[in-house]
Amino acid sequence: MGESNNRILQNKTFLLETLSEDPNIILQHVQEAKLITKRDYNNISDITIRQNKVIELLDKLMGKGEETCRQFIDLLRKESILEDFPKLKDHAVIAFPAAFPAMPHTSPVQEVSQYKIEQIPRGICVIINNVDFATMAERRGSDEDQKCLAEVFNWLGFKVVEHRNKTAAEMKNLLKDVGKTIDGDCFVCCILSHGEREGVCGTDGALISVDEIREPFNGNNCQRLAGKPKLFFIQACRGKRNQQHMHVQADAPDDGESEMEDDFDITIPVDTDFLVARSTTDGHYSYRSPKEGSWFIQSVCRNLKQHCPKGTDILTILLSVNNEVAREGLRSKQMPIHEVAMRKNLVLLPVNH
Repeated sequence: MGESNNRILQNKTFLLETLSEDPNIILQHVQEAKLITKRDYNNISDITIRQNKVIELLDKLMGKGEETCRQFIDLLRKESILEDFPKLKDHAVIAFPAAFPAMPHTSPVQEVSQYKIEQIPRGICVIINNVDFATMAERRGSDEDQKCLAEVFNWLGFKVVEHRNKTAAEMKNLLKDVGKTIDGDCFVCCILSHGEREGVCGTDGALISVDEIREPFNGNNCQRLAGKPKLFFIQACRGKRNQQHMHVQADAPDDGESEMEDDFDITIPVDTDFLVARSTTDGHYSYRSPKEGSWFIQSVCRNLKQHCPKGTDILTILLSVNNEVAREGLRSKQMPIHEVAMRKNLVLLPVNH
């Protein structure tokens, strides 16, 4: 990967947030500069969700190679672009020393490196799917989530280990055992269950907190994963409230509602390199279709399938998931949330990519 291509990849989250303010303007400039074809322009223009439009544009440019990426960065330095997107002015993505000297009294943003993901299998993906409960309703549709997750993470090169119907104590012991033997470049844990504000339910109704889920894999307890990314996807309610909804202006007339290595010695905190993506915010319901699976997990799988082959980093993919799930439903609404303690970008490519 060339310098310009890598610079775009490392700053993709910033570019997504900045250019999504008015994607049609940057898309028009890119087309006028002949960095994409007219057909590419038309296809991307047809995308109604602003963030998805920028994701597709960046992926298209990166797929065209180093020279196109270099020309795109040159384009971002033009005064006409900087007037429309002033956040670009002081950002490292366009700050090649020879072309754009640093402004006085400012600290340049440090470039973000990328986690090294080379092993095959990448690591282990543990899926715990609680469907049948002693005192709570059966979680119909959760098998669809389990099936999709297993398929996607197999495709991404993980060894998938599936468990079903575990009590809270069994979940704790299972995760402790995994933490003692695990290896690989990355770890993924997916938990599908009922939940409350205090944590995730076992099939016996007892709770396991997110801290207890994560603890077996921190630096004190799992040296094999020290400095490596650890991802947790949790599909569970966190309370009994519905998300309030509000009306926002559509991005387009038809955009309506529908029914993400350093080689020298360093020290890092024990609770670093974690990403915990949860299906809903504190205190709220998390929705699941008995036939099609949950809004959150199905969106995660769909977006991983769409964007991982393009080299899109996980945090950018989760932004797309947030936006997609937030648009689900008419009266019932849901907002996923993720807690990030990552130091680098994480890109998961399919093993045959």
